[in-house]
Amino acid sequence: MQPFDALSIRAVLAEARPLIVNRKVDRVNQLGRDEVLLTLRGKTGVTSLFISAQSIHGRMCLVQMNQTLKSNAGRESQRERVDPATDRYVSRYGSGNSVPNFCLLLRKHLAAATLIAADQPLGERIIDLVFSCVDEVGTQSIKILTAEIMGRHSNLIFWEKESGKIITASHNVTKDMSRQREIAPTLRYERPPAQDRPSLYTVNQEGFLQLFGQFKNKAQENQNTNSSSTPYLPPAEVTPVTIEQWIIATFTGAGRHLCEELVLASGLVSETAPAMAIEDAGLKLWQRIEALRVNENYRPFLFTDLSRYSVLGWYPTTAPIKSLPSVNDLIEEYFRSCELTEQANQLRERLRADLAQELAKIDARMKMAEQHVLPGADVHLQKKLGDLILANLTDIKPGQEVLETEDLFGSSGKISIKLNANLSGAQNAQMYYRQYAKSRARHATASQSVNEASARKVMLEGHLVKINSARDIFELRTLKENLTGRKAHEIARPKAKAKKGNDSKILSVNSTDGWTIYVGRNRLENDYLLSRLAQPNDLWFHVLGQGGAHVLIRIPSSKQEPPMSTILEAAQIAARLSKASHGGKVRVVYTQCKHVRKLAKDKPGLVKYEQEKTVEVDTSQPMPKPMKQLFSN
Repeated sequence: MQPFDALSIRAVLAEARPLIVNRKVDRVNQLGRDEVLLTLRGKTGVTSLFISAQSIHGRMCLVQMNQTLKSNAGRESQRERVDPATDRYVSRYGSGNSVPNFCLLLRKHLAAATLIAADQPLGERIIDLVFSCVDEVGTQSIKILTAEIMGRHSNLIFWEKESGKIITASHNVTKDMSRQREIAPTLRYERPPAQDRPSLYTVNQEGFLQLFGQFKNKAQENQNTNSSSTPYLPPAEVTPVTIEQWIIATFTGAGRHLCEELVLASGLVSETAPAMAIEDAGLKLWQRIEALRVNENYRPFLFTDLSRYSVLGWYPTTAPIKSLPSVNDLIEEYFRSCELTEQANQLRERLRADLAQELAKIDARMKMAEQHVLPGADVHLQKKLGDLILANLTDIKPGQEVLETEDLFGSSGKISIKLNANLSGAQNAQMYYRQYAKSRARHATASQSVNEASARKVMLEGHLVKINSARDIFELRTLKENLTGRKAHEIARPKAKAKKGNDSKILSVNSTDGWTIYVGRNRLENDYLLSRLAQPNDLWFHVLGQGGAHVLIRIPSSKQEPPMSTILEAAQIAARLSKASHGGKVRVVYTQCKHVRKLAKDKPGLVKYEQEKTVEVDTSQPMPKPMKQLFSN
């Protein structure tokens, strides 16, 4: 990426001055910590000036604002239709206390102020916006907003010209942060420390050619030394290997990209040795530097891969380029595209990491569930053993531990069945039937979990392919919305606090007869179900003597009693969501909620009850319809 250099600042100001000077400040918005948008109003209309002192994407340029985005009304519905450039300049800050102090002070001092000058110290990456301000009592003063766009040392500093004191800055610089210069309110504003090198914009022809001659002689001496028997040179004596490196090391005011453009436009080559062989190489390079100083005929373009841009249009290339009508449009297009590309890369990596984490969880879930998926023959083995015990019930003697019998359901001949000596034959058969029901339920649940996890894994892998092939930030945002089920502005907006009594998280199903059944899945939900949701006449269900879910049947205001089928379905739910769900008969108690009391406030879910009734359900029977509905939620 190419930084915003002194030449770009000069070209931007040359185009912007007629549109911003002698105009009144209409609005001041802060878009980020080091980003300000000034709206200036004149007789010919409104102009928006964007100033950024970011360390990477710092710049200043005129921007086009969409009128539909000047107010927040309807902004969300228009987000998908507005141009990305205009949407970029909608303030991230609201009003009132959320506006930063830097923005508040700018608004205070620049209210009704007039921009009277926009200057740049020659060859420096500094911009001075000079304002004529009027305070509360009508006193006029000159205040300056200085944008220092110098990489990691960039800053926005607002100061008073007469006293030279700093009023505010986008971020303060303390002594611990910099030993060169401290920036804070009430301190005197000073320019950044000057460098001990001549500027490319102020050096004369004689001084330049003299320095180039010294560079040429030194390069020839080093070349001769390298060809002799002494291969080593001290580091201080090493000559730059390219002309660009020599310009950057010798002068200020030009970066690598501009130096490359100057060298190529001069007809020279980058490498030092071949360049020195060209006749009048120093003079040719000087002529381009001299043209750089006086040139006002800008031909801006940028490379479509965003590797660089050119204000002068001197860079010879056969690579795909995009020409822009003005330098301000070039700066806005280039840096906005770089920002969007960087945001896209960051969002892409974040989505990849989230999907990788989700896929790892799915793999672990599948691995655990597959351990409970039994082969077809093993699923019915326990039932087969129970059937064989019943078939040989008369042959089983009290205290018998092993039953040897013919395999009536297979071709394996004799089969040995282990028995519990303390149980009768029928009880041993029931024991195997209960084990069969439990293993069958576990097998069905595990198989369903494996199928669901496999389907979700395929879906996420498809999303991962789409994320890798997404072309820009907008496609990635759409994919993120599809993954989260919410739009970007809904994700960014903090959730409103849930109101008291909101039972949206409590699961509810409808019985076969249409009665509403509420289910608590843990201690907190059980406590909420009883203390907040229940009415005195509602029916409360719980498995007898063991831990489990609290189940509630809502009784209407007519106090009508629910039918027995609904009571049995509620009891089935309470039994299956308890520690007694092992495939046999389970006893469930139920009573009206007014007869249920909590034991202690610090022990949610623990209750005592009275006037209860008991119902017995068989969990080895097929799952009732409301239970299937419950598991599908």
